[in-house]
Amino acid sequence: MGSVKDYFSGLGSGFLSLLKGMQVTGKEFVTPKITERYPEDRETRHVPERFRACLVLKYDDEGNHKCIACGTCERNCPNGTITLHTKMVEKWDGTKKKKLDKYVYDLGSCTFCQLCVTSCPTDALEFSNDFEQAVFTRSKLVKVLNYLPEKPEPEPTEEEKAKFLAEKQAKIEAAKAAAAAKKAAAAGAAPASAPASLIDENDPKVKAALAKCAGDPEKEAKVREALEKAARLKAAKSAEVPVVDKENKK
Repeated sequence: MGSVKDYFSGLGSGFLSLLKGMQVTGKEFVTPKITERYPEDRETRHVPERFRACLVLKYDDEGNHKCIACGTCERNCPNGTITLHTKMVEKWDGTKKKKLDKYVYDLGSCTFCQLCVTSCPTDALEFSNDFEQAVFTRSKLVKVLNYLPEKPEPEPTEEEKAKFLAEKQAKIEAAKAAAAAKKAAAAGAAPASAPASLIDENDPKVKAALAKCAGDPEKEAKVREALEKAARLKAAKSAEVPVVDKENKK
């Protein structure tokens, strides 16, 4: 009896579940259909600005970018997607400056983590929302982001050149003056007279002590210093005047 009851109970629950499914199906059946008409609607299609599609190097209206070729983005990229090629250029004042030669970006290995954008110290990078990046070969996904020709270093004004030359000449004159003063001080300084040695070179003990350290200048200097100290103590002791106790003498 119990099995019959369970049978009809399961049958009823299954029928209710079927009705719920048919309700969802019927609702979708009468809902207006939305058909994507891409690429026919390419001109009017809206893509969110925050969508990350491809890394780009930002240029201003004059065709200049802010990249200083520091390599921070290349080091922070977890996949090695970015490769920087740099070059050294000589400026008008004779100094050298590192500049960007090629900014190579591999879209095929990019994870769009945006670490390169957030770590850039000059805010030179950003992600565009241009999602149409489909190609037939992976080699075409490797892009050179600095697509505009690099501009030469700007020429300084006549005022800047005059100021630079004046500062350079002032530094040269100051260095010459310092060298001349040092040379004059060295020439005018009287050499300090070395104190007379108290060592008796003819003393057999002194000769024996110096003979032991022959060939070792450092050891000989230490021995001479010790002998000088001993000779000075001996001379000072012998120069002391003895005090005579007259009462005891009487």
